[in-house]
Amino acid sequence: MPVKLVYGEDIYLISKRVEQLTKEFTAKEWEIFSYSKIENKLSAIPQAITDARTVSLGEGGKIVHIAEGTIFNKCSDEIVLCLEQNLAKIPNQNLLLVTSTSKPDGRSKAVKILLKYAEVEEFPLIPSWDKQAIEKLIHSSASARSLELTSTVISYLAEAIGNDTARIDSEVTKISTYSNGKKLELEDVQALVSNNNTSCIELAHAIKNGKADTAVLLVHHLLDHNEHPLKIIAFLINCFRTWLITKAGLEAKLPDNKISTLAELTNPKRLYFLKKEVEGASTTKLKQSLVALIQLENELKSGIDNFIPSIIKTCTI
Repeated sequence: MPVKLVYGEDIYLISKRVEQLTKEFTAKEWEIFSYSKIENKLSAIPQAITDARTVSLGEGGKIVHIAEGTIFNKCSDEIVLCLEQNLAKIPNQNLLLVTSTSKPDGRSKAVKILLKYAEVEEFPLIPSWDKQAIEKLIHSSASARSLELTSTVISYLAEAIGNDTARIDSEVTKISTYSNGKKLELEDVQALVSNNNTSCIELAHAIKNGKADTAVLLVHHLLDHNEHPLKIIAFLINCFRTWLITKAGLEAKLPDNKISTLAELTNPKRLYFLKKEVEGASTTKLKQSLVALIQLENELKSGIDNFIPSIIKTCTI
């Protein structure tokens, strides 16, 4: 089909899919002329459609790539008419490719026409807590490289890497190169792949439970393994925000589905575990800790390096 909509939160997998489609539709020696990325402006859509209808220069087909599909959410009647009259006329050897981090609004006239002609592919980001799905992805990545990993190793990698598909691809490639066809033990993989993800989770719990000594050790471990302070803080803020919403919702006796919605839980089953995690925490402490972490994030972005002292101070709240 000459029109394709690819969307989802997993930016890395979408980028890999774009690379794959480019290879499928264009001749390698003509790729520089046969692939074009269009500005994310409504005014650029008619020209993009025109380009997609024209034959490519040289061998193979061509790809016209609109990189932010949500621009179709609010199109003028002229653009809607342009889509209606031209999408069906794109030659089969060409591709109008629309990508987006979120699915375009299906209520829009332009989007309805786009979806009428487009083949849709979704690349959702695996939830960070869905270890089983992450393990399945790691196993699939290893199998694609003819790499045999034990269930123990796969479990460790799922904890160490989390749902970062770009890192999964990179780390599995590294392991495959290192193994040279041999089966690796857990100790070998641990030496190759650091477990920063689990350390961030442990750090969040240490701060919540007021364990400053443990928190400092974990922060040093993360920094020694090249984890950026802003990335650590972003994880902590998200963690404490979710805890705070869960705790406040429980105290207000809100129904589970309401708490799940407020906490933006993609799978309500996660709420069971969150309830356990906030049992011994007070709403006041969670709120003050969240405020302190947000303030620390702003300081770091302003160039004020007060990371470790601020983490210690947050533990004492």
